[in-house]
Amino acid sequence: MADESESGVPAALRSVARGAGAQVLGLGTTRVLGFITTFLLTSSLGASLYGIFSFGKTLISIAGTITNLGTDQSIVRFVPDYDDRTSRNRVIGLATLTSFVGSIVVGGILFFSAPLLTRLTLEERLLTDVLRLFAFSLPFMTLTGCIASVFRSLELPGYQILSESISRQVFRLITVGIVVLIGATLVGVVAAAVVAWILTFLFAVGLFVTQTEFRPGLTGSQPGVREFYNFSIPVTLSDSGRLFQNKVDVLMVGFFLSGSAVGIYNLSRVLTQLLTIPVTGFNTIYPPIAARMYGNNESADLEALFTQVTRWSFTMSLLPAVGLFVYSDEVLAIFGEGFDAGGLVLSLYVVGQFVSAATGPTSYTLMMTDHQYFMMIDRWGVGVANAVLNYLLIIRFGLIGAAFATSTVLILISAIRVVTIWYMEGLFPYSLNFFKPIAAGLACGVVLVGWEVLSPLSGLVLLIVGGITGTITFALILIAIGIEPEDREFFADIASRIN
Repeated sequence: MADESESGVPAALRSVARGAGAQVLGLGTTRVLGFITTFLLTSSLGASLYGIFSFGKTLISIAGTITNLGTDQSIVRFVPDYDDRTSRNRVIGLATLTSFVGSIVVGGILFFSAPLLTRLTLEERLLTDVLRLFAFSLPFMTLTGCIASVFRSLELPGYQILSESISRQVFRLITVGIVVLIGATLVGVVAAAVVAWILTFLFAVGLFVTQTEFRPGLTGSQPGVREFYNFSIPVTLSDSGRLFQNKVDVLMVGFFLSGSAVGIYNLSRVLTQLLTIPVTGFNTIYPPIAARMYGNNESADLEALFTQVTRWSFTMSLLPAVGLFVYSDEVLAIFGEGFDAGGLVLSLYVVGQFVSAATGPTSYTLMMTDHQYFMMIDRWGVGVANAVLNYLLIIRFGLIGAAFATSTVLILISAIRVVTIWYMEGLFPYSLNFFKPIAAGLACGVVLVGWEVLSPLSGLVLLIVGGITGTITFALILIAIGIEPEDREFFADIASRIN
C-alpha cells in the first residue's frame, strides 16, 4: 500500500486496527454484561420461561426495525452532508418524528395483536403479557437508536456504543438483578427490561444534550421530505431482509416447538455472539476505507486490506469457537437445569457462526464495491432458504433440525459471498498465513479434548482449567510460528486501551 509507517505497517491497516480495538473492547464489555444478565435470567426462569422471554424479545426486535423506516441510517447518510446546523437538526428531527410515530403505531398493533400471536406460536398465556409489556419499550428503543446514529454520523463510536449498547446492558443487569433477587416472576423480569430501556433512553438523551449542539427540528428545506424517505424506505427493506435472515430460525422454532426449545435455541445463539465480536468491530471501521480504495482503483491495496482483516476475524473467532464446540455441554449446564440438553444444538450453531465470521468483511466489501443490490437479494434469499430448510428439518428432527438448517445456510451463503467477490472483483481474502491460526486452533482443540477425556475434572472447574490452558496453548503456538507486524500493531493498541 501506498502509505506506510516506519514500522512497515500500512496506514489503512493501522486505521482499522486502532478503530477496531476500541470497538472490540466496547462490544466485548457489552457481551460480558449480556452473558451475566442471561445467566440471571436462565437460572431464575428456567428453560421454558426463558424461552417465552426470548421469543417475545425476538418479536420486539423485529418490530423495532420496522418502526423507524430506516431513519437511523438516514441520520448517518445525511448529517455529514450538511455543514449548517439547521439542516442537520432537520435530519434528526425528521428521523425522531418518524421513529416516534412509527413506534406508537407498531407498538399499538403489537399490544392488541398479542393474543393472536400467542395462539399462532407458543400458545403460552404468559406470552401475551410479555408482548404487551415489551410494546411499551418500542418508543424508547427506537429513539435511543436515533441518538446512537447521531454519534455514529459524527464519527464518535465510543459515544455510539456507550449510548446504546453498554448503557442498556448495565441498566438491564441492574434492573433484572434486582427483580431476580426479590423473586419476581416472568412478568416482573419483562417489566424490569422495559425500565432498563427507559433508563437507557434518558441516559442517551443526556449524552446527546451535553456532547452535541444539535436540537431536533423541522425548520429549513434541506433535505427534502421526498429525498429523506427515498433513502430511508429502501434501507428498511434491506434491514428487514437482514433481520428476516437472522431471526427466522427463532420464529420457526417458536411456531413449531415449545417454549423450552426456544429457550435452549436462543441461549445457543446468545453464546455464539462471542464469535461475532471481532468481525463486528472491524466492520465499523473497514467500510469507508474499503470504499475509498475502490473509488481510487487501488485494487491491490484493497485486497491486502481485505485479506488482513479477514485473517484477524478468523483468528480471533477461532479460539472461542473451539472452546464452545468442545465444551458445549459444560457451558450450557452453567445456565441451569434443562439447558444442557442443547449441547449438539450449540455445537452445530458454533460451526455455522464460525464459518460466517471466518469470511470477515466479505458482505461489506460487496457493498462498498457497488454490489449493494446483490446484498439485498442475498439477505432475502438467505432468509427464505433458512425458513424453508428450517420448516423441513424441524418437522422431522425438531430442535436439532433447526440448528442444522441454520448452520447449513450460514456455511453455504458464506461460501457464495466469497466466490462472488472473487468472481466480480477479483478479490480473494485467504492466504497461506491462515495456516498459522489453524495450527494454533488444532493444538488448542487437542488440549481441551485431553482435559475432558483424561482428567477427573468436570463442570465449571473443567471449563476454567481447560479454558486457561487452551488459551495459553493457542497463544504460544501463534508466537512460536511467528506474529505478523500488523498483528503486533493491533494487539498493542488493544493493550494500550486496556491500560
